[in-house]
Amino acid sequence: MKALTTLWLFGMFLATPALADDVEDVKAAEMAARAAEAAGNTLGFFKNMVPEFSIFPPTAGLLAHTATEENRLRIQAGFDSGIKYDIQVRNLDVKIYGNTAVSTYYVVATIHRPEVESVRWNLRMTGVWVKQAGEWKIVHRHESRLALRQ
Repeated sequence: MKALTTLWLFGMFLATPALADDVEDVKAAEMAARAAEAAGNTLGFFKNMVPEFSIFPPTAGLLAHTATEENRLRIQAGFDSGIKYDIQVRNLDVKIYGNTAVSTYYVVATIHRPEVESVRWNLRMTGVWVKQAGEWKIVHRHESRLALRQ
């Protein structure tokens, strides 16, 4: 029994650094995706999506599958025409469940379009990530507007 307890404790200490590294890896991937989006770099934020990526968009639309080259080019054309995002990530948290991770955070985003008044969005974000071949890939995102108290 003492040997089993010792093995269990030893295993717990070995597993902890891997989990901490995974949390930091997912956080880094989330922040890199938001930075790429703010920079107008669609390749930067599409690279972590699996081909089956799905999203519940903040526009209250239906489930969408947006990880297509056609959609990436459409978004890139918007950036190329002058659309800019100012994105601030707040309270990023990540939980790891084996080879799956769930990220949650808030976004304060201002969308700037040429010749149109800027729009500010306050969003709640949830991402579901899976580790494939040693890399974290996003499989689903849920974005919803956050109603702030006045």
